[in-house]
Amino acid sequence: MRRLLLALALLLGLVAHARAEELIQNFISDVTVNADASLTVRETITVNSEGQDIRRGILRDFPTAYTDRHGQRVRVGFDVLEVMRDGGTEPYTVESISNGTRIKIGDADVYLNDGLHTYEIAYKTTRQLGFFEEFDELYWNVTGNGWTFPILEAMAVIRLPGEARIKQHAEYTGPQGSTTNDSRVIASTGSQYRAATTRRLEPGEGFTVAVAWQKGLVTAPSGSDRLSWWLRDNAGIFGLLTTLLASGVFYVYAWNKAGRDPPKGVIIPLFSPPGNIAPAAARFIWKQGFDDRAFAAALVGLAVKGRVKIADDGSGYAIEKISGDAQALTAAERRLLASLPNGTTEL
Repeated sequence: MRRLLLALALLLGLVAHARAEELIQNFISDVTVNADASLTVRETITVNSEGQDIRRGILRDFPTAYTDRHGQRVRVGFDVLEVMRDGGTEPYTVESISNGTRIKIGDADVYLNDGLHTYEIAYKTTRQLGFFEEFDELYWNVTGNGWTFPILEAMAVIRLPGEARIKQHAEYTGPQGSTTNDSRVIASTGSQYRAATTRRLEPGEGFTVAVAWQKGLVTAPSGSDRLSWWLRDNAGIFGLLTTLLASGVFYVYAWNKAGRDPPKGVIIPLFSPPGNIAPAAARFIWKQGFDDRAFAAALVGLAVKGRVKIADDGSGYAIEKISGDAQALTAAERRLLASLPNGTTEL
């Protein structure tokens, strides 16, 4: 009987361990809106580790680059202040990802014990507020939508400047862009707002809140601030355009300086070839190639210069070489004359 009870207890333990799930038990985002329009955030994330995907720590991704409603590229400020686990300081590294920043929390040489672990991430971020004509607003993605673990409960705490009065708020749960609301608002008066989800969030789902309050409590960015942000956010495009413009200016200058065709002079017709151009060469230049007529022109040129005699015997032509001074011939004519056999040649 005792052995049976021990076996049953062991079996129940194995079944319970097999059914244990790695998940985020609780996610709290506590956000303080500062008068200078920056945010100070402390996230408290309690996870259940079973040594499967959560072995040394967790990854927390923050989107810091996006495109606004006007199609402009925006890059928000983000600085990590503190990272803790179970009440003690925890090592971490910060690296860039495609659309933001990733915090890798944990020690590569230390494995977590199975069970619950609570992480705290404190950071400061800027350019998160919207400034509208009748109110200022914080649109806040509480959890992010990149988690591969379910989240049993998520809570948002928004702390506004002391004299703030919440004018309106909205809540959304589900995948990116969802307008579904599975949450409850705990407090929405005065300067503090609290809301929590009412169902489990599956991997890829998140919790987003929007809270608006009266204007005048938070310093809005000036025109020079917006200009400097735009230049910084679009530095790559700005640099590319500047490079293209500088290249264009250089090439126009170089073309104007050395690439323009010289001005056309007076055109004088010539009725005879230049002295250093033989008839065969003139034919070659005209036709861009050598043919029988070029050869005939070369022979006629030699005859004109008295170096060959061309006779028509009725059935063909006879070519006879004549000795003389070779200096009057061009180099091509000298080579042609040297290639002809001595005496008379029938063509």
